[in-house]
Amino acid sequence: MVEMKQVWRWPAGVAAMLLLLVIGLMLTASFWLNVNRDFLAARLSETLGREVSLNGELALGLSLHPTLVAENISIANPAWASRANLLKLKKLELQLSLLPLLNGDLVVKRLLLQGGDLMLESTEKQGGNWEFAGEKAEETSTVPSEMRLPVIDKLQLEELRLAYQGGGAAPKILRVKRAEASLSATGELQVTAGFDYHSVDLSGRFSGLITAAGISNTSLGLKTEQSELHAELKGEQVTWEVTANSSDELSRLIGAYLPEGASADLQGASRLTGSGVQFFDLKGWLRNLYGFDEFAVADGSVKVTGDRVEVDLNGLLEQRETRLQFSLGEGQQTFAEAANWPLEAGAQTDSDRLTVTGAIIPGEKTVTNLTIRLEGRELSHLPLLKGKLRKTGAFQIEGQMSAEGSQVAFTGINAKFGGSDISGALTLHLDQVATRIQGGLQARRLDLAPFFSPKPKPQKVQAGTKKASQKGLFDMPLEVSWPESLALDLKLSAKQIAGLALPLQKLKGHLKIEGKTVGIGGLQLRLDGVPLRGGLQMKNGERLTADLTSGPVALEKIASRLGMDENLGGDLQQIQLRFAGNGGTLGELLAQGELRVETSAGHIVFGKADGSTPLDLAISRVQFASLNGQNVTLNAEGGLRSEFFNLQATGPELTALVQGKSSLPVTTKITLGKTQGALSLHLDGVSGKLKGPLSFLIHCPSLQALSKLTGVELPETLAYRLEGEAMASKEQVVFSKLLAGVGKSRIVGDLQIGLRDGGPDIRGELRSEIFDLADLQPFFAGEAQPQEDLSESDWLFSGHSLQLSLLTHFDMNLQLKLPKLVHRNAPVGSMHASVDLSAGELHLDPVVLKLDSGGSFSAAASANAAATPPQLAMQLKVSGFDYGVLLERLDVTQDVDGSADFAMDISGSGWSLREVAAGLDGHLVLVGGEGRIKNQDLPFKLKDFVGTLLPQMGLKDEPVIDLNCLVDRLDFNKGVGYTRSMLIDTKKLTIAGSGEIDLRDETLHMILNPRPKELTLVSLTNPVKLEGRLHAPSIKPTKLGTLKTIAGVAAGVANPAYLLLAFGDVGVSEENPCLAAVRQTEIAAKAKQGAGGLTGEVEADLTNQLDRVGRTIKKVFSPLEKILGLEQKQKDESKGEEKPQVISPLLDFE
Repeated sequence: MVEMKQVWRWPAGVAAMLLLLVIGLMLTASFWLNVNRDFLAARLSETLGREVSLNGELALGLSLHPTLVAENISIANPAWASRANLLKLKKLELQLSLLPLLNGDLVVKRLLLQGGDLMLESTEKQGGNWEFAGEKAEETSTVPSEMRLPVIDKLQLEELRLAYQGGGAAPKILRVKRAEASLSATGELQVTAGFDYHSVDLSGRFSGLITAAGISNTSLGLKTEQSELHAELKGEQVTWEVTANSSDELSRLIGAYLPEGASADLQGASRLTGSGVQFFDLKGWLRNLYGFDEFAVADGSVKVTGDRVEVDLNGLLEQRETRLQFSLGEGQQTFAEAANWPLEAGAQTDSDRLTVTGAIIPGEKTVTNLTIRLEGRELSHLPLLKGKLRKTGAFQIEGQMSAEGSQVAFTGINAKFGGSDISGALTLHLDQVATRIQGGLQARRLDLAPFFSPKPKPQKVQAGTKKASQKGLFDMPLEVSWPESLALDLKLSAKQIAGLALPLQKLKGHLKIEGKTVGIGGLQLRLDGVPLRGGLQMKNGERLTADLTSGPVALEKIASRLGMDENLGGDLQQIQLRFAGNGGTLGELLAQGELRVETSAGHIVFGKADGSTPLDLAISRVQFASLNGQNVTLNAEGGLRSEFFNLQATGPELTALVQGKSSLPVTTKITLGKTQGALSLHLDGVSGKLKGPLSFLIHCPSLQALSKLTGVELPETLAYRLEGEAMASKEQVVFSKLLAGVGKSRIVGDLQIGLRDGGPDIRGELRSEIFDLADLQPFFAGEAQPQEDLSESDWLFSGHSLQLSLLTHFDMNLQLKLPKLVHRNAPVGSMHASVDLSAGELHLDPVVLKLDSGGSFSAAASANAAATPPQLAMQLKVSGFDYGVLLERLDVTQDVDGSADFAMDISGSGWSLREVAAGLDGHLVLVGGEGRIKNQDLPFKLKDFVGTLLPQMGLKDEPVIDLNCLVDRLDFNKGVGYTRSMLIDTKKLTIAGSGEIDLRDETLHMILNPRPKELTLVSLTNPVKLEGRLHAPSIKPTKLGTLKTIAGVAAGVANPAYLLLAFGDVGVSEENPCLAAVRQTEIAAKAKQGAGGLTGEVEADLTNQLDRVGRTIKKVFSPLEKILGLEQKQKDESKGEEKPQVISPLLDFE
């Protein structure tokens, strides 16, 4: 320390000069001063050994307290300094007490320094620019060393700039706004000041006792808005305490960036040692410093000497016992002498260790070379990462650091943690306005799983406590918390990326962060094998732009991850995403931005697993857009099985969609060829589930419009429409307000589809106020299936497999009510049916149809699709059926009149209709009453058959056939139907028939035995044989003798009593003459069976009965011997038998 007697040598000389000046100035005043200004400047320059300039006016006020005023004063710097002047001062005012000067005492009443600029500089070689050359001469001065200190009653400083620059570093600048000080004769110094340092306003107070031995009993206090320093010097020891609560203030004061929220509270003591200074008894805490929540210092020391610096701190770092050690210098040579300064540093906890080794090479550009290694058992336990990572396990991070001047390079970076393996190099540029980090990082494998923390468990709110309000996601500022003093320019790459649900590979990109702008350019990656490229840029709080483009996308991979790999396929050539928006928050961006997602050509395949022809949707364009806060739109165009396809969907605005509002409206319009559909619904924005019912509408001009879509040639029909509402839940889908319309027909109702593991369960009721059967005619106008092979055209029953297996996939209970059946404008009747399907067993029971024309239908049917093979059965009973009126109202024909009763009970099994028919069991019974047929006006196929049959029975030109009655029963056994019970009676002819129909090969073997009622026609009638394939039977005359080869035919033709048993279950009135005749004949046959023989009695009794009913069926059955006689006569005439006629192969009785 410089002794105080040396410090005060030049002030004493100045005081002597001032004394002389005062005496002279009192005589010559200001005039003399200005005349001798250069002389005074030269004398001062000689005294200081540095040029002094007095460039302004000098003035002196004369009194016992004379006041000297000088302006524009400057003191030059030595040649090595960075600027010309050490000091420049705009104004100096000095007021002295005159009388004390006579005794050699300097008493300053007031000293004002205003508008000054003082720049202190120092270098290792030259020393400080405040060291004046004139001091050497002053060392031999005769000024007594015991001179008392000057007394300064008031020292004022106003608007002064004080700066210090050492070792070529950037200058430290202190701007004094205003300061006041006083120095008493006893050496008591008091200073108060307000100043600005690095844009921080400070106020301070200093007090101390100045003696020739130095300064003692000092006290210093400094305050800012949020920080405070207090220090005291007691003896040789300084105790101090620092409290800092503003990271922003601290950052500006120390000239280095501190994280937001950093604070400190430290106390300790320090003292000078023989070779340096020592800080000890360090206690307190540091908080939020570079990611550390808190470092509590329990004990620590710092030693600084000329050849070594040592730091040793013990405390708790994030509640973990930690020891920090640091040393610089070797301790044998001073820092000024040593060629390099060895450096060692480390931090250790119970499980982690940081080591830093290397050296600092001093010089004009200091060079630092360090090796850094960090290792431990768990990366997520490090204070900087605690709570921000999942567990990774053991980790190791190492690299080399080299710093030269303003550039710091990190090379050989190698980090291994979890499943990641990262290497690279970074360079820090510190000579720019913002520190810039450049370089690249490469990852052989990057595991991102540790970076995605699990969601915190929701905290329970105690009753009576108020839940803390949370700022909404869309209200949060959209900016990266990144200091503007740091810029980033990194090239990133990763070969493999793990830890995400999405499979990413081969990531490359260029990350730039500068100021408020964050950008990722040249982005390339593969998402599940799909290449993506593009980039994004964000200006914090202002604008975001993004552009991403994909390569070809194979939908099979996406479907596989969705569990739909067997039902979804195809590819899209390209997907492009573009976004641009302005806003300070995410909500503002979405509300004001433009988002577009587009795909180019491709195709989507649905339904590959069931073996049927899949739906291949050709995509020409798909566009999703959200423009400036308007509703989002989705437009798709393409083709489906050569039909044009278009979809237009409109949803809520993007902010509502992402925010998850309570109700999100969505409307959709679909066009497929000529078919149009619409769908409207509301989604719950939080759960994404359907909220309330959805409404749907389908409209098609004709069923034929769907032919290309279904791959089946469908008929031309009237336009149809389907609409309603649907409500879905996990358990069921409920359809309400259903309306299906085609032509005049309207069906309404409600359906409920239960969603079960075993398949859907359909329940409901459908009804129609009016149903027009004419609307169904187009559905049966032609085959609604692809063209069959030629070999299939010979069969009436199709061999195609029945898709009954579909019945095993769902259950159903359905009620169908059609109270008004019409055919165009003609009323038909009413119908109701009950359908029940459970476990593959289908039951239609009952099916009831009441006809307005008279009569009713009652039926029941069943199908067991679970059986192997499937089983089918049907029961039908028709009473009082007026078929003439029905055929007329159905526009079939107006030339048939009559009524009938009909009963059927059949069953069978098989995989196709042909197999079912081939094994059919059961019976069919028909009983008809009076009727009339106009032969000339019959439909073509029926007319063809009748026109071929009647000539064979002796009735060639019969325009009208009057039917009295008819009865028949057909019994089936394993696909073969036997009829022994056919009886038809007209005004001119009575016909008995018998035979069989074999459905196994669809062949016919039947005999019709006509008997005319006019004697003139007896010679013209012949028995007729029908045989051949059912779709084209042949008709030709025959003889009864040939019937003996057909089992049961003779009994059915010759013994009409057999007919009674056959019609026992019809339950019709005995007013039917055919049944009445049969019944009476059977009674007589039973009474006389053993007396006169069956043949004679049957003929006699039958004749009587026929007379009773108008002799309508006389001579139906001849005595057996007459039959046989006639048979011999027919044999003789058989030589001239003509070739039998074959009716049209189109005959199918439609």
